[in-house]
Parts: sequence; C-alpha cells; structure tokens
Amino acid sequence: MDNNTVLICDDSRSLRMLAKRLLSGHGYDVIGEASSGQEAIEKFKQLQPDLVMLDLVMPQVDGKQALREIIKDSPSAKVVVVSSLGSEQDIEECLLLGASTYIQKPYAEDVLLHALSELR
Repeated sequence: MDNNTVLICDDSRSLRMLAKRLLSGHGYDVIGEASSGQEAIEKFKQLQPDLVMLDLVMPQVDGKQALREIIKDSPSAKVVVVSSLGSEQDIEECLLLGASTYIQKPYAEDVLLHALSELR
C-alpha cells in the first residue's frame, strides 16, 4: 500500500491515541506523534511521512506556523488540518498555506478516512 505513513500532530494525547488506533486498523502506518507545533516540524523533517494530521491549537508553535514550515521544507507534503477552529478564514488560510484539506473536530471516523484515502 503506497502513501500510508502518517505523522499525527495534536496536543491532546487521547486524540492522538484514538487517531492512531483508527488509522492503524485501516492499513496506515503511524510512524510518529507530536504534541506541539515545534515537535511536529522536527518529526516531519526526521520521519518524512506520506501524510500529516495537524491540529492548529498547539503549544510552543501553533499549527499554522508548523504548516508553513512543513510546506516550506517539502512543498508537496500532504497535510490534513484537523482542528476545532472552523471559521472560513481559518480554513481558507490553511488551504492557501498549502494544506491538502481541512477537517473540523469533532470528526466522524469515515470523514477522516475518506480524506486521507483521497490523498494516497
């Protein structure tokens, strides 16, 4: 299966665990987790995952800045922003910064799986 390595970036440990369980059960290889934006940038550069799930509200460096850095490092990176922030402005800004898609929390499992499968 191609394009199946995933980096999960969220400051909520429980949400990272739930996402990992869901994705692992559907053929994805979760190769890393990050709990801050700075850690997300570092892990992305280190692991070079096929897909990134990225929350916007995180400590140290927020998700938008992490998105900027990830796209700067790898313009073809496939980043799915998964956030409780859902204003049109937030969504538009993330897409303009290079996010592949934007999913609002709380999300239905099938919505997340569909979004990721579209990027494979």
